[in-house]
Amino acid sequence: MNQTRHLWKPAEGIDCALKAMEVVSWVPWSNSEVQTFLCLVGQERIHRDLDGATRNEKTFREVSQLMAAHGYQRTSRQCRDKLKKMRSDYRTIKKNRERSGPNSLKHWKWFEQMDAIYGKRPVSIKMESGLDSTTAVLDPMMDNKCFSSCDGFSTTSHLVNGSDNKSAAAAMHASDLNLTHCEVYQVVVTPKEMTKIENPWRTLIWNPEKRTELMESIKTYKPTVSSVSQARVLFIGPVGAGKSSFFNSINSVFRGHVTSQAIAGYSSSSLTTQFRTYSVKAGREGKPLPIILCDTMGLEDSKGAGLDVDDISSILKGHMPDRYQFNPSEPLHPDASGYRKTPDLKEKIHCVSYILDATKVCIMPANLAEKLEAIRKKANLLGVPQLVVLTKVDEACPLVKENLTNIYRSVYIKEIMQEVSSKLGMPLSCIVPVRNYVEELDLDLNSDVLLLSAVIQMLRFADNYFDEISDQLGNLRTKE
Repeated sequence: MNQTRHLWKPAEGIDCALKAMEVVSWVPWSNSEVQTFLCLVGQERIHRDLDGATRNEKTFREVSQLMAAHGYQRTSRQCRDKLKKMRSDYRTIKKNRERSGPNSLKHWKWFEQMDAIYGKRPVSIKMESGLDSTTAVLDPMMDNKCFSSCDGFSTTSHLVNGSDNKSAAAAMHASDLNLTHCEVYQVVVTPKEMTKIENPWRTLIWNPEKRTELMESIKTYKPTVSSVSQARVLFIGPVGAGKSSFFNSINSVFRGHVTSQAIAGYSSSSLTTQFRTYSVKAGREGKPLPIILCDTMGLEDSKGAGLDVDDISSILKGHMPDRYQFNPSEPLHPDASGYRKTPDLKEKIHCVSYILDATKVCIMPANLAEKLEAIRKKANLLGVPQLVVLTKVDEACPLVKENLTNIYRSVYIKEIMQEVSSKLGMPLSCIVPVRNYVEELDLDLNSDVLLLSAVIQMLRFADNYFDEISDQLGNLRTKE
């Protein structure tokens, strides 16, 4: 706890501070800012605190600090008002949907995320009640740091009204503004996103030699089944999670510069509309690597949109041809052009990689989680190994953004990975974090090491598939 003590002259100090207050214009919340905000308030501990406390200014203060750690400057009051407004909108829309049906009203972009947080539990109104008079006075004056420089007392400006703060000060001192002694206490809370453990919980070497070693391991990989020369890995994930960007990133590592072969970017709907199979070359004129990366249309939480779950079986079994145009309303039919009726083993999927956005794991809509569960079951029935590639870890955790080598020392990243493990029912060993190339023009050693390590895991999982096939063939020969 830090303690700062200042002595002011009677009346003059408070007047000086009030006159120095600056009125600033309101800045609207950006989509990425709201997304981060919902992810934070959706965390079980924070959500429990907000939902159960009558006066929860401390929790909103923590949310404000976490927002700042992500690069967004919002006061605790702004966070509280934002959540209050969003909860009110959510309740209104939910009631209207219950009366009129989900398709009869204009879509609210945050409904699914809010429903993931509040849909299965009653929305408490405790947090929306007014704070007591002392808190109401202290909030704008202390928590929001509304004083500007005066007699060596320097803090930041805040959206306030000077006359209102005079009234607040009068209320705090019973109309006696002859303040002679002021003590300011500041509790410093280290956000979880900035907390790291001393020893990494996974060991990874971050140097050029390791990158070269990983690249050589991928180049020289050979499937254990002689009829297959390239392992086929299928990418599945929500819209905007980074499936196409992941392929581009792997391709960039082996090309020696950032490339963008697959269509990638930001959109409310999937930019990938075809089933694509990509072969990565070792350099511009090099040979194809022994791995084929298969990209799909993005999953969406609403029915009749995005990748159809029924198409997954066709892809896994090798029936779907390259460049097949997805139709969300109608899955692939055996009579479709290019349909493979009797696919070879080399045309089947040997490993499934779920590509998930680390910044959105905690607010994954229920419908999307159900789709992923259905896909998991299909893959399990076919004996296809699966792992999760967690993207945008640098956006999720400031500690990782500061230095990517902190990835396995970050408490927050490990918690996100544990949440993925819980939601998908997959072991933590089946989850690997990466940082895609999305805005850089030059390669980064640490990003390359993470990306290549993820590919190595895919090849190891594909080996598990081939081993199972070999065992099955061996058993057949034994019976014969």
